[in-house]
Amino acid sequence: MSARIRAFFAVLAGIALVSVGLVTGAAPASAADPNGWGITGGISPVRNNGTGTIDYRVWVGVTVTYTDPRCVPISLSFHPKGVVNTTIGASTYTSPPLSQWATTTDSGTSSSCHDSAGNLVTGVTGKRTGIYGEWTLDYSCQLSGLSINGTLTDPDAGLTDAAGFVRYTDPFYLIPGSGVVPDYQGALPASCPASPAPGLTLSTPPSPLGAPAGGSLTVTGTGYAPGAAATIAFNTSSFSATTVGSATIRPDGTFAVDITVPAGGGQGPCWVTVSSSGSLTRSVLLYVTAGLSASPTSGGFGSSITLTGWDFQAGESIDLALHTPEYGGGYRDLGQTTARADGTFTYTTSLPGGTPAGLTWLAAWGSHHNAEAPFTVVQRDDAQAMDTKAAAWGLGAATGPVSTFSDGWPYRTYQRGAVVYGSSDRLYVSRGAIRSEWLAVIPVQAGVFKSLVLPRSGPLGYPTTDEVAGLKDGGVYQLYDRGAIVWSPATGAHTSTGAIRARYSQLGYENGVLGYPTTDEAGGLKDGGVYQLYQGGAIVWSGTGAHASLGGIRAEWGRLGYENGVLGYPTGEETGGLKGGVYQMYQGGAIVWSPATGAHASTGAIRTRYGQLGYETSVLGYPTSDETAGLKDGGVYQMYQGGAIVWSPATGAHESTGPIRARYAQLGFENGRLGYPTSNVYAIPNGTAQNFQGGKITNVNGTITVS
Repeated sequence: MSARIRAFFAVLAGIALVSVGLVTGAAPASAADPNGWGITGGISPVRNNGTGTIDYRVWVGVTVTYTDPRCVPISLSFHPKGVVNTTIGASTYTSPPLSQWATTTDSGTSSSCHDSAGNLVTGVTGKRTGIYGEWTLDYSCQLSGLSINGTLTDPDAGLTDAAGFVRYTDPFYLIPGSGVVPDYQGALPASCPASPAPGLTLSTPPSPLGAPAGGSLTVTGTGYAPGAAATIAFNTSSFSATTVGSATIRPDGTFAVDITVPAGGGQGPCWVTVSSSGSLTRSVLLYVTAGLSASPTSGGFGSSITLTGWDFQAGESIDLALHTPEYGGGYRDLGQTTARADGTFTYTTSLPGGTPAGLTWLAAWGSHHNAEAPFTVVQRDDAQAMDTKAAAWGLGAATGPVSTFSDGWPYRTYQRGAVVYGSSDRLYVSRGAIRSEWLAVIPVQAGVFKSLVLPRSGPLGYPTTDEVAGLKDGGVYQLYDRGAIVWSPATGAHTSTGAIRARYSQLGYENGVLGYPTTDEAGGLKDGGVYQLYQGGAIVWSGTGAHASLGGIRAEWGRLGYENGVLGYPTGEETGGLKGGVYQMYQGGAIVWSPATGAHASTGAIRTRYGQLGYETSVLGYPTSDETAGLKDGGVYQMYQGGAIVWSPATGAHESTGPIRARYAQLGFENGRLGYPTSNVYAIPNGTAQNFQGGKITNVNGTITVS
């Protein structure tokens, strides 16, 4: 082997083979070809039946140059006189020589080479240029399913129709060695000559999507050579071919064979291929799906349906729907589930109303796999469906015919409740205290409309679930279009909607600190506010949002006049973790609580100074009183664990702590000769001091002096 060839193979690892799509393991056509050298043809259908293109691409050469003079440069071309022969059915197409194909290039680098003696040299810099040839074959008048085969002829390499060098890709998957004319709908144009290819059809698959593994189909052929043997194979997207049947062609050139879709071949587009001596090989496209069955397979409005799926991916999220292709292909949502570890699922739902009678399809759409199963919808009978629902819930006998609310939704009353057609087109039970609450919150119409009952105009709308039991302390809830009704033996039934319900959810519903609601929402508060009471407190809503109001902090807020007091509405939730204490912010300040001091408001200039000192982490600690007014000249003070903050219009807010405060007290606070403090406590050499309207108190090494 020459040094140039050895050098070529030394840099082969640095050449970008991915874009060529080489066939792994194909033998070189010559000693200069890299292992796996090959030609890729991309099959694409065109708009008209029987026409399409095959875009061929191949690596036709490479050059490598080096800056190191020891390196032997490389310049190779592969099969410049080679031609590709493409056979489609009975037609053969021959390409121009590879040297005449349009070319593109890509670039790379190499860090090793060989010298003229064939010795390996490393640590060099080489520039590699790969050259690719491209040519497009346009074909026409070819039936779908005909086999496409490519060979290479190159007299310089001693090759004539050599197999193993051409492979194909189509819109679905890669096929090594051969391809298939894509699946077209309809006959060839009248201008095409009569095709010698046989006819091949599949019976209607079990669903519009295709057939699952284990599904049965009938393969029917016409125009085959009489008396010949036919082999039916299943070619999957994993490149494997499985024989699924065989037949002897009848004297009239026909056959029919029942086949079963094999397991383990994957899902997606696959080909059923028939090979028979004396006839062209033909394939027909089949989509392999996951599996889905329904029990029962027919029913009317409100019927219970159990869906069973298999061959889905473990943990796959699956949307379930009712598909009506005969009526515009619409989908009705039935719910969502998740596949088990073995790829199966079971889900029970009910047939929604508004579905036309006749054949429909139950669909399971996963993030990776899909399936459909047939279901026949029988003529809707509201009364029968409602009676069935009522019997299942023990509502007793009907007390009236099927009626409608004034906004058009049907219902029927029974001895112990009603069955209501919800806005999700399903039937729901309405009974007991929850039903009474639902009807009670529907607005009463005025004037000539006073007889109308319009659930959709109320805060809740229509039910979207039946009652759900099993809550804490025997509670029950029912969901509606815009909220819920929550009931417990201790609190009765109350509506839960909007932003207040959202906050209730964040706090854990009945399992949280609030427990069950004890009232409905109450409005008419200042600035349009609304509140709802619970076992453990309240949720208050205003322009500041919805916030819980609990315990000692709520009691203090109430003592101060709730939203009408100095604090206004809460602007946040209670925040804990502050040396065992808790605080809650309001429009006008805060309420601060600790186990040792209870709850006290913190507002205005006194709160500002409290914040500057570090709130409860400062020398003052927690407040032990609210603000106290009525002092001389309009002054106010607030007591804390470590002292006080004193405010007056003339002097502002200043802390009063420690020995200086003790001496200030002895002198009569603001009523003494010192008056109000005019400064905060500040440091002096060996002590502290504080200024007042009438003088100063200093603390130097424990000695208190008033000046």
